[in-house]
Amino acid sequence: MKCIIGFFTTKPGQREAYLRAAQDHLVKSRLDPDCLYIELVPMPEHPDRILLAEAFTSEEAHRRHEDTDHMRALWAVGPLLLSHVVIDNVISDQVQHIDERFD
Repeated sequence: MKCIIGFFTTKPGQREAYLRAAQDHLVKSRLDPDCLYIELVPMPEHPDRILLAEAFTSEEAHRRHEDTDHMRALWAVGPLLLSHVVIDNVISDQVQHIDERFD
C-alpha cells in the first residue's frame, strides 16, 4: 500500500478556486479501483491551506494514477493557484518527504 499525506498552501484567496479545479480529478480518482481513498480537506484555521490524504493499493497503482490526464490537468493549474506543496509518501516502511515551492 502507498499512503500520501500533505498540505497545499494556495496563493492568497485561491483556496476555493483550487478546490473547484480539483473536483474532476477527485471524481475520476475515486473511480479507480486501486484508489482506496483520496480527499482534499480545507483547513478551517488557515484560509489558504488544504490537507491532502490519499491511499492506493501499491506504489505501481499510484504511479499509474500520476500518469493520467486528470492528474496532469490538476498539476497544470498548480503554478497559477498554489504557492507551496509539502507531501509525505509512505510506502510500506519507506518515507519520502517532498517540499516544493511555486513562487
